[in-house]
Amino acid sequence: MFEPIRLSHTISGTGGGLLFCLDASQPQQALVPYRGQVQAVVMDPPFMTGEVFTRKRAFGAQGWRAGKPVVSLKGYPDRFDTPEIYQAMLRGLLENARELLAPTGVCYLHLDWRASAMARLLCDEVFGAGNFLNEIIWSYESGGRSRKYFSRKHDTILLYARSPEYRFSLDRVPIPREGVRHNHLKRQTDENGRVYGSVVVGGKEYRYYDDQPTYPGDVWTDISHLQQRDPERTGYPTQKPLKLLDRMLRPVVDPGDLVCDLCCGSGTALEAARRLGCGFIGVDSSREAIAVSENRLRLQDLSVHMACDASPAALYGSFDAASGLVVLTGFEAEHPAFPRTAEPFAALEAWGCGPIVGETLHLQHICSRTFRMPELAPMGFVRTETYPLGVLTVDAAGRRQVFRWTD
Repeated sequence: MFEPIRLSHTISGTGGGLLFCLDASQPQQALVPYRGQVQAVVMDPPFMTGEVFTRKRAFGAQGWRAGKPVVSLKGYPDRFDTPEIYQAMLRGLLENARELLAPTGVCYLHLDWRASAMARLLCDEVFGAGNFLNEIIWSYESGGRSRKYFSRKHDTILLYARSPEYRFSLDRVPIPREGVRHNHLKRQTDENGRVYGSVVVGGKEYRYYDDQPTYPGDVWTDISHLQQRDPERTGYPTQKPLKLLDRMLRPVVDPGDLVCDLCCGSGTALEAARRLGCGFIGVDSSREAIAVSENRLRLQDLSVHMACDASPAALYGSFDAASGLVVLTGFEAEHPAFPRTAEPFAALEAWGCGPIVGETLHLQHICSRTFRMPELAPMGFVRTETYPLGVLTVDAAGRRQVFRWTD
């Protein structure tokens, strides 16, 4: 039978990607080994909106296949009693970021009009005003329109270097010149049939060919906000598009570098880092955020440090130690938002199994729902040798539980 146990560390694959359920605005011993090793720190903290955000997750195979049913769950509170408390939180994040960065590293801080001015002054204090690089304006079209003032349709992303030795290559983020406004440029075609715009300044002609790329400035209008039905969506509130994080990271990291997101939320920066061949560290004080990031990254090559949830689920199945075959026959997890269903695994979003070595579950078999594969396979093979078998479950609310097989 499977019995729930309290285990806070799981590893899958090489365990190269790290997830920590910690408050990164406070000093954290777990982050000390990575000081001076991170090439890029990314932070998208609460904006001091005064809201309590909710998140939505698909429920069961039908939910992942058709978009319904879904469950509405707590996301995170963005409320602070005083501006001073919020400022102290930001300062703590920035100080931790500075300690983590390598001399060549940079830090991105993503906010909006509510806190960007305050944050700019804090960044000047922590990193030094001379290490300011950019105030990036990410402009987008979404939401309602105000009739009492110009609609607030942009976020601010502050970019600071750790030192004058910072690394940055704009050539890595070219954008097609096609569609770029030419304004005063004269449109012409050269002797080879190439179209270009030209301007004469001081008697010298400057040509800008349509088939040559241009490069972004500090106002980004070509990256849209995630739409409600975007397949990229995880259901986590305030999720940012992968394209945005790719543009932020691409000029400053090389494959093999380490990227850290101290408010990792839905894991967008971690996914962008992985696609660029980088290692990553995701940190968030929200258990829900870590669970969403963990599932988004498919539990692959991850080392997750988060205690199991207080309310254990029930897991049913069998294990044949001789063949290594694990078969699940049922899973039960109670939550007020879960709809009633007879499907035995509707409340299960992902699971994995492997040997428990000391205080760590080493996952050898992993299965998680995706939009392309909404069904969960209920069996897998593992090699436990002389170690006890452990099974990790992640339910439709994002809660984690580890079970140990006992004869």
